[in-house]
Amino acid sequence: MISPRRSDRHQFSALASTGLLLALGATALLVSCRGGDGSAGRSAARPNILLISLCSVRPDHMQCYGYARETTPTLSAFARDAVVFTHAVTPWPKTVPAFAAIMTGKYPHTTHVMRMTPRQRLADEHVTLAEAFQAAGYATGAFISTPALNPAANIGQGFDRRVETYLNERKYEYTTHAAAEWLKQLPAGKPYFAWVHYNNAHYPYTAESAPDPNMFVGDAHYDPARKISPHPTGRLPLNVPDSHPCALPMLRADLGYVHSEALLPERPDEFAFYVARYDAGIFAADRMIGELLARLREAGKLDNTIVALVGDHGEALGEHNFYFEHGRFPYDDTLRVPLMIRVPNQAPRQIATPVESFSLMPTLLELAGVPVAGEVEARSLAPLLAGRDEGGLVFSESGYQFEFTLSVRDSQLWKLIHVPSRADRALMSNVEFELYDLNVDPAELTNLYTSQPQRAAGLRRALEQWSAPWIRDAYSVHSLSDAPLDAETIRQLRTLGYVGDDADSPAAASSAPAGSTGSDPP
Repeated sequence: MISPRRSDRHQFSALASTGLLLALGATALLVSCRGGDGSAGRSAARPNILLISLCSVRPDHMQCYGYARETTPTLSAFARDAVVFTHAVTPWPKTVPAFAAIMTGKYPHTTHVMRMTPRQRLADEHVTLAEAFQAAGYATGAFISTPALNPAANIGQGFDRRVETYLNERKYEYTTHAAAEWLKQLPAGKPYFAWVHYNNAHYPYTAESAPDPNMFVGDAHYDPARKISPHPTGRLPLNVPDSHPCALPMLRADLGYVHSEALLPERPDEFAFYVARYDAGIFAADRMIGELLARLREAGKLDNTIVALVGDHGEALGEHNFYFEHGRFPYDDTLRVPLMIRVPNQAPRQIATPVESFSLMPTLLELAGVPVAGEVEARSLAPLLAGRDEGGLVFSESGYQFEFTLSVRDSQLWKLIHVPSRADRALMSNVEFELYDLNVDPAELTNLYTSQPQRAAGLRRALEQWSAPWIRDAYSVHSLSDAPLDAETIRQLRTLGYVGDDADSPAAASSAPAGSTGSDPP
């Protein structure tokens, strides 16, 4: 959560105060952690940090967030011992922009990593969470099961050990194994920061590593009556000239139909089948997390450990006529993410205050007593964990190519969406502003912008104040990688729908509009 004014950004260059750490109920653990020189004597008392992340997982499809299907037995048990944030949102609903934000505590418009997943690169100048822990004497390891976060994206700055587990045939089992084995071999008392990422729920919804990919097909929550079809031409029926910078992504058939990358051959017209397979992917990720935690517990590597779980973005499952995708629109089916933090000796509870997922960066450092180098835009959640409700405004960005849609929500769960582009409005509600009361309308179906003028005006002012210093320049800046991708990474990206057949060659990349991958699926 941040102030609407850019000048109000917080710099967490000092360590958390002793009083705050006492309030967090971890006195013996954390008060002794003060200091940042990484010496062995001080490092031994510092808490370990385990960051587990999920791709494409909606909290409202998790059992621990109230979903009817039993998709998350492991995380349901975990949530009973953790602080659960019920309204966490991503700064941008695409994988690389979301993780660039989480690792730096900066908005996508600041890092210039935005709009798309392939070819994005985080500049070296941005200090990451791993680099801060590494400088403080932590062992740092990353175990990544998605090719979207390949080395060219440069999200892995600061990791001593980085494993591209997606290159392994059994990538999710290998993600668990590689992380557990690396942590097991660390010297006793050596603090660690480990990032373990699971991609099981991402389309094309194969539910890999689930005991049965069709485990939810035909259950009590399955409705075969709703039908959906692939788009007959592969192009949207929109009058978008080829010269428009958004022409390529807007011509993708992901509105009103199933796009080709997500097509399931078993039952291609059955909507419930897609949702059931998506839910099985969530179960598969939960199962892998259960195995990881069990192995770390057996190895004694969960003692003195802060465990955080976060999602990068959600997934549109037909809401607002958007199917099996993410990134284009600013609605909560793709913006809301799971966020839980388990701190030793911290009482579990739920926090309804809206927060931003990239607040994990300053939060984890503050909990560990490690200073942040330089400026971050995210605000630490440590006060909320300590029981001090510091509600504020939460902002998000989304969109394809040069277009932006912006949103802001307040602590009362009123949400304003601004759609500057007329082309984007044609895909949405054909209006520039949308206002929703998420308390009574979480699906964002009833636009209250005209009927609630005072509330709309206040949120509009806040959004304009926040975006005015950067919005004009952000339309023209990009942070693109020119590093070549190996053939296997390209194959993996294509399997997940990240690149089209014409987007892999250097010639195609250089001829596409700036910020384009040729087809730009998120």
